[in-house]
Amino acid sequence: MRSRTVLLILFLIPLLWGMVSLLRAGSAEGVPDCPGLHLGADGEEHSGAMKRGDRCELSYDNASGHSVGTSTYQQLEFAQELKRKSLSKQGTWLLAYAVVGMGAAVIITRKRSVAT
Repeated sequence: MRSRTVLLILFLIPLLWGMVSLLRAGSAEGVPDCPGLHLGADGEEHSGAMKRGDRCELSYDNASGHSVGTSTYQQLEFAQELKRKSLSKQGTWLLAYAVVGMGAAVIITRKRSVAT
């Protein structure tokens, strides 16, 4: 009985990780988030949600006033979609692994009646 409990607890970790991955994938919908300096179509700094035509200065050097990397709205939207798909796939595989593992642990460690 003790080995069954240990195995079920060990398979609980990927089960929870899979659920969190699926929740993160579900929350990755919507408008892309700019991790750097958000510039509007007019080239001025903006706050708030990005719109089509905006761009994001990914690594902005305040001393020189130059950006090292730039992404457009469409590029950030594409990257967000890739991340969402990756998290969905990871979450699904982890959930499947945990459910199959828990089922196998219960079946293998069940008590068998001895016929006399």
